[in-house]
Amino acid sequence: MRRRFLWCFIVAACAAHAEPPPKCQRDCEPEPVLTAPALVPAALLSGPGYRVIPEVRVRGYMADFLIDTKFGPLRADSAELLSIRVSEIPAMEALDRASKTDAFAHAIAERGRKTGTAILHVVEHPVDTITGLPAGVGHYISHEWNLLTSRAQALSDRSTKEFENKGDAFRAPEGPMTADRDEPPDATNMPDKKSRAWYARAGSEAERETKRYLKYSNERRDMAKLLNIDPNSTNPILDDKLDELAWAAVWGNFSAGAALGTVTTATTDVITWTGRLNQYVLEKTPEDLREENRTRLVKFCSDDFSVRQFLRRGGFTDTLRTALAQSLEKLKPESGCDELIELAATTRGEVEARYLTDALKLIQRHATPGDGKLIVIDAALAWQSTDGKMLLPLPVDYLTWSHDIGTFFDQPIFRTANRTAYIGGDASRLAQRKLSDRGWNIVLRAPYDGAPTYANDGEFQTQQN
Repeated sequence: MRRRFLWCFIVAACAAHAEPPPKCQRDCEPEPVLTAPALVPAALLSGPGYRVIPEVRVRGYMADFLIDTKFGPLRADSAELLSIRVSEIPAMEALDRASKTDAFAHAIAERGRKTGTAILHVVEHPVDTITGLPAGVGHYISHEWNLLTSRAQALSDRSTKEFENKGDAFRAPEGPMTADRDEPPDATNMPDKKSRAWYARAGSEAERETKRYLKYSNERRDMAKLLNIDPNSTNPILDDKLDELAWAAVWGNFSAGAALGTVTTATTDVITWTGRLNQYVLEKTPEDLREENRTRLVKFCSDDFSVRQFLRRGGFTDTLRTALAQSLEKLKPESGCDELIELAATTRGEVEARYLTDALKLIQRHATPGDGKLIVIDAALAWQSTDGKMLLPLPVDYLTWSHDIGTFFDQPIFRTANRTAYIGGDASRLAQRKLSDRGWNIVLRAPYDGAPTYANDGEFQTQQN
C-alpha cells in the first residue's frame, strides 16, 4: 500500500511539474523545469535508502526537489534544504533501528496504553503537507509586496499585549498545553475568579506535565546531539521519530541518548552534512536560546516588542533565529535592524526564513562589518555602505526575469553609481542581460557561509557592468 501511495504521489508531483507554464508577455520568461544534475552535484542525487526525482520545477526562484526514501516521500524546497534532508537520512535510519530495540519498543507500547491526547498536543505543531506546492521566495523580489499589513498586525498585537487582562477579569494569556481544554466560562458565572485558564488552576496536573515536557525536551536534544542533527529540523519524518523516542524515554524512565548509542556508531558515521550545523544550538535549551538571542538583537534593534514577536513568530526555528542574530552581531549595521526583524516575523516557512538568514550571510561575506546599514526595500534586504555602494543579496537557486522583477529593479532607491547583485545560484541569460542593462554588477554563485553546493562549481561566474 505504501509503495502504491508513493508511486501515485510521484506521478502527481511530476504532473505538477509538467503543467504548462503561464504565458509571458514581452521581456519575461516562465520559471523552468530543470534536471536535478543541472542544479546540484551528482553525489546528492542518490545514496543508500534514497533517490532524488530527476525533474525539478523552479518556483519562486527556488528549486523544488522530491526525495524518494524508504520512510516515505520528502520535499526539499531549495538546493540548501536538499543538502540538509539528504544529510538527515542516516539519522532517520539510526532512529528507526533504535525504535525496534527492547528498551524503546517496550516504552513506546507502554506510553500508547497510558498517555492521553493532552500530552500529545504539547509538542504538536503545524507542518506543510508534502503535497502542497511551495511558493518559493518570489515575493522578496517583487515591488508588489507591502509591509503595511504586517505593520498594522504588529500594532494590533502590541495593543492586545498592552490591554491583556484589562477590562476582562476572566481573560488569561494563552498558555502551555491548552489543547482539548474548555473555553473560560462566562464572567457572570464566576465573579470571584481572576483567571479561568486551565493551567492556572490545574495545580499538580500542570506541574507533572511540565516536568515531563522538560525531560522530553532534554531527551530530544540529547539524541540530536548524538546524531549531530538540528534538533529544530522541519523534516516531518525525522521530527516524528525524535518525538516518539523522546517521549518513550520519558515514560520508560531511561536515557534516550544512551539507548540510541547502542545502535549507532560514532557521530561521524551518522552525519554526512558536515560543517554547517551550529553546535551552539545543541548545547542550549530553547529558553536559553531565546533569551540569549534577545540579548544579541537588542544591541542593534530599538523595538523590544518586535524582537519579542520575532523570537516566537514567523517561519524561523530557534536554530535559524540564532543564525540570524549571530550574523547581525557580526555585521554590526548602523541601522535597519528593526525593519529586518519586523519583516522576519512575517515569514511563512523555513524557505523564507532561510532566505533572510542567507541574505545576511551574503552581506557579511561581501561587505565590511560596521561600515553600512541594512535597508528593507519592499520585502528585499539590501546593504548600503557609508560610501554609497549598494549590495543586494539574492540567495536564490535560479533567477528568471518577469515584469514584477523589472518593476522592482527600476525603483529610484537603486539608482546609485555602484551596485552589485550577489546571486547565490544561477540566473537565466535574460535576467543577466536585463540586470546588466540597468547598470548592475552581477556575481553568480556568490560564496557565503553554509552556501549550498551547486553543480559544476568552479570559478565563480562574474559579469561586470
